[in-house]
Amino acid sequence: MSRPPVVILVRHGESQHHVLGLTGGWTDTPLTQLGEKQARLVAARLRRELGDAPVRVVTSDLVRAAQTAEAIAAAFGVTAELDDRLREHNNGEAANLTHDEARARWPEWYGEPLPLDTVIYPGSETARAFFERCAGFIDDLVYDGRTPIVVTHGGTLNCLIARWLGFPVEVLEPIGFEFHTASITVVRDAPYPRLERLNDTGHLTELEGQVPLRQLLPRPAA
Repeated sequence: MSRPPVVILVRHGESQHHVLGLTGGWTDTPLTQLGEKQARLVAARLRRELGDAPVRVVTSDLVRAAQTAEAIAAAFGVTAELDDRLREHNNGEAANLTHDEARARWPEWYGEPLPLDTVIYPGSETARAFFERCAGFIDDLVYDGRTPIVVTHGGTLNCLIARWLGFPVEVLEPIGFEFHTASITVVRDAPYPRLERLNDTGHLTELEGQVPLRQLLPRPAA
């Protein structure tokens, strides 16, 4: 069996760790009220675009992703499948800490790009091991007539896209993609592996809490 011709990738909605100042990774917090609204809107967008096309919803088992996936699965009348290979980077003892606490404990590493073969936080996985875990999922993804909708995390999305496009893990050491909460990204496999859509949040424009493009622009010189 071949891999799917199209895979739809969704980042989970806003989670409580975002607003409580906690680290991400394996910190396992539920969606906020805004995140729940985002999940409903991304579900409606996908149903509107895909119609009655058969889909398969696969999700990280961390609660913020699973809750987002539940909204999407409900829109299509299917059941979401949990796969722990889709979890975010395992940040070990940094999980459940605030950013300030993690920065105080590991000042030499906190906020820096992850060296591929270095265990930064006690109990964490290396960036290379993280990539290989995610690569295992995308390598095993086969087409059964249903379009996969994969609900996961920002770091995981970077790994999945790199693997899909055939990039080595080393490409993620100096660069990466940014994914907003409840965004849609699409990869295709015909006529060659390609990135079709990246970080699409058009369905979220009515909500507060999105990052306006003007905030991404450099400030004019004084």
